[in-house]
Amino acid sequence: MLYCNLFSYLHTNFTYCRYGDIFKSHILGCPCVMISSPEAAKTVLVSRAHLFKPTYPPSKEMMIGPEAIFFHQGDYHSRLKKLVQASFLPSAIRGSVTEIEQIVLKFLPNWKNKTINTLEEMKKFSFDVAMLSSLGGWDLEMEGIKHLYHCLEKGYNSMPLNLPGTPFRKAMKARKLLNETLRRMIEKRRESNKKGGGLLGVLIGSKDQKLNHLSDSQVADNIIGVIFAAHDTTASVLTWILKYLHDNKELLAEVTVILFSEEDWLWFPLISP
Repeated sequence: MLYCNLFSYLHTNFTYCRYGDIFKSHILGCPCVMISSPEAAKTVLVSRAHLFKPTYPPSKEMMIGPEAIFFHQGDYHSRLKKLVQASFLPSAIRGSVTEIEQIVLKFLPNWKNKTINTLEEMKKFSFDVAMLSSLGGWDLEMEGIKHLYHCLEKGYNSMPLNLPGTPFRKAMKARKLLNETLRRMIEKRRESNKKGGGLLGVLIGSKDQKLNHLSDSQVADNIIGVIFAAHDTTASVLTWILKYLHDNKELLAEVTVILFSEEDWLWFPLISP
């Protein structure tokens, strides 16, 4: 894996120096166009996004779930996007600040008087916050979901070899159990007529223009997808924030003064959909 990553890095940088910001390549095993400038990325992702269709390898779709927002366009994608964004607005997650603080306090003793891998610790922290924000609280199923999700994550970037003992086979088994666990949670909430909090509650209670609810598989796939998308990116942002605060003592002092001068805790949304 290290050799392959090093080869890819050297190949891409050599080609970039030779051909510039945009060039064709077969480095991923198929014809593709590599872009490296912010302007080109903005063209693809924003200004002319309608000309491009995002695709994923079939193995990724199998692991996250075919009904997840990432694999769709059009009305279904727009509907889900609005639901996810609404679930993570400051007004929506204000009630979770106390619980997020408890997660922080749980981690702090493990960081005291020792060297830590900041990115790995932020991954653990942001994963717990993502679970809380997506599922709306902790219950008896949460630890089981957490364990299954980590098994799924380990096989996500593995070769899709569905053979006994391979990371891919283990990940697919975990995916099946994870789906069953989430479906039990969804069924329990539907039967009790209590949608609950978090994104899960929003998805269960949502209706389209024809008053149709999302199916259990649609809800489960999107919960798995959002947790997957949220915690890695959030961990990276938190790591950079800590680095810049550490490197800039004046900024750290100003942030500390602002934090403790407010009547209420100054808080920030930790999940970006």
